[in-house]
Amino acid sequence: MKKILLSCMFLGASVNALEFGYMGNKAFGMGGSGVALSSNPFSAYYNPALLGVDAGLKVGYSFGARYKEYNISELSNPDINTVKNFLNDNSLNVTSENGLAIQVPIPLGGIFSSAIGIGLFYTKIGTINFIANGDVNGNSINTRIIMNSLDLAEIPLSYSLNIFSSFGSFNIGINAKYINAKHSLINQSFSGNNFIQDAFDKVFDAKNGVNTNAFGVDVGLSYSLPFNALVIGVVGKNLNTPNINTMGNEKFQLDPQYRFGISTGIIPLTTLSLDLDLKENIEFRGLDNGMDKKKVQYISLGSAVDLTFMDIKLGVAKNIANGAEGVLLYGGFGFKLIDISLFSNINTINNNGKKIPTEFGIKIGGGFSF
Repeated sequence: MKKILLSCMFLGASVNALEFGYMGNKAFGMGGSGVALSSNPFSAYYNPALLGVDAGLKVGYSFGARYKEYNISELSNPDINTVKNFLNDNSLNVTSENGLAIQVPIPLGGIFSSAIGIGLFYTKIGTINFIANGDVNGNSINTRIIMNSLDLAEIPLSYSLNIFSSFGSFNIGINAKYINAKHSLINQSFSGNNFIQDAFDKVFDAKNGVNTNAFGVDVGLSYSLPFNALVIGVVGKNLNTPNINTMGNEKFQLDPQYRFGISTGIIPLTTLSLDLDLKENIEFRGLDNGMDKKKVQYISLGSAVDLTFMDIKLGVAKNIANGAEGVLLYGGFGFKLIDISLFSNINTINNNGKKIPTEFGIKIGGGFSF
């Protein structure tokens, strides 16, 4: 009977979605604020309307990883209260985001211009969660570890149309993207001193899983003044809500994401940008684990100084849907073809006497334009 009730609970559970991710080094180093960042080679990811705002061919690449934990540090102090808190809400996520993007301008003459783009965006998320059956106060507790792996590959074909006027440039862009997804799920007892490492070895080496082939649609708008003195952008991603097959009982789909951005290049050699999620998204913390869904809605502020031979980036972001999460700090520097960017949460946990952030990430990438 318990198994039947548990299955019914999962079948009726709310559908999962994803948060607005990070792709490319420039927006990442600026706090993730890329919806109005016209000089970004990864415009197709953040806002396809920006493809043609800056004329010229752009090529970019980026590889990176980040982690985030909830209550895993409670394992270092295993009394009854902390064990209860830990088993009620815990997760450890590792996300790898990698991409390649190309933008090509197409002059049309008169007041019109356009641009096309193609990209390959690959995201892999590995999550582990601990669940328990039985009496925490007694000796009958049975603790298990659930491992989820989600691979998401997107190939967008992008197009933007730009209309020039004495009031500025108006731009509309669209992505028609092919999506390939794979989800795998492992549920087992855990033991040994290296069970967390062993769990991630399994989840990142998952060979079994279910595949999905789907299509997604993104639409973006932007308005810019000459010399990018002011750029305003808004984007809607996954507007058709693609469904993803899963191994478990919980459903999963890519819910629409909406984000607003504004940037200015009025200060010489400097770009300032701000992004805001217009709706709450759901953070992926695995399926069929009984954990609460975490809402995320980010506001981010970034700056970049371009010194011709190198650029320096700084950013800050906050999840305004969850006041308990700390502020995220970002930074990076690059020499065009090589760029290193990273971020860290100001919240820390105690790990064997050392304080480490609850979130941390790094990206290596680069690109060029002419």
